[in-house]
Amino acid sequence: MPSTPTQTPEKWWEVSVTCDLALEDSIYWAFDQLGSKGTASQTKDSQRIITAYLPQVQFQPTELERFKADLIETSPQRVDVSWQIIDGEDWAKSWKSHWQAEEIGDRLLINPAWMIPPVTERTILTLDPGSAFGTGAHATTQLCLKALETHDLQGATIADIGCGSGILSIVALLYGAQQAYAADVDPLAVQSTRANATLNQVPEAALQVQLGSVAEVITMAEVAGKSPVNGIVCNILAEVIVELIIPHLSKLADANTWGILSGILTTKAPWVESHLNTHGWQVNRIDHQDEWCVMNICLASELASELASE
Repeated sequence: MPSTPTQTPEKWWEVSVTCDLALEDSIYWAFDQLGSKGTASQTKDSQRIITAYLPQVQFQPTELERFKADLIETSPQRVDVSWQIIDGEDWAKSWKSHWQAEEIGDRLLINPAWMIPPVTERTILTLDPGSAFGTGAHATTQLCLKALETHDLQGATIADIGCGSGILSIVALLYGAQQAYAADVDPLAVQSTRANATLNQVPEAALQVQLGSVAEVITMAEVAGKSPVNGIVCNILAEVIVELIIPHLSKLADANTWGILSGILTTKAPWVESHLNTHGWQVNRIDHQDEWCVMNICLASELASELASE
């Protein structure tokens, strides 16, 4: 999801795409697939300008030309693509100019670490622009954050698979959860989660994070005697959710465990739901934002009864 780089190579490719608002999330996704190390967006007239940053040493101009051609060919509406080389310091300045405090859902305000937070009754999540992954700007993250508001988190234990910048774990703890176990396959995400937990005064013991995926989360919870967990959050690609996550979810669950799954294109929702059903889960509710959706899930009655009897 939208991100900022934690390392500063000498030079960056600054790649900008100008498009209609309806295409914004698709462009974010295309940049993510390309391997962007940071993204930012702004409004100009009735259009959006989405800018991504790629280390110059890792990308040749021919790759950018191919990216441009593919984007123009597959986009249903006109897009304009351009790029230039900039210094790493220029990126840091650019990021701050793009990112402002943002209200999400009914309870949360995400505030940049360098800004004085506004007076508000909302829960404030403080994030630093050096965070490796996720600022809350992407639709999939916002869908997850809004879904968290619907659950009673007081004293809860949360599993966060593919934690990115740690937003979902940290917000759950700010809403009253007692414990979160998180993992991500990228070491920069693990660092980012720890840094953001510190920024928000989350005790290290309350948010345990490791390099890895669902297996590591399962192990952390079991070792601590906190398995099954109360809630599971996962904001990753639909393909990863289907192939690597869903088959193992029941190892974290009992009859009352709920889940929030996002990173899912609306067109792929039936496919994901089919696999959930196969593994004993059911979808209670699907919410949409732009072309993305979030699935609120629980165990189907048959598997719930089976686990309850163990």
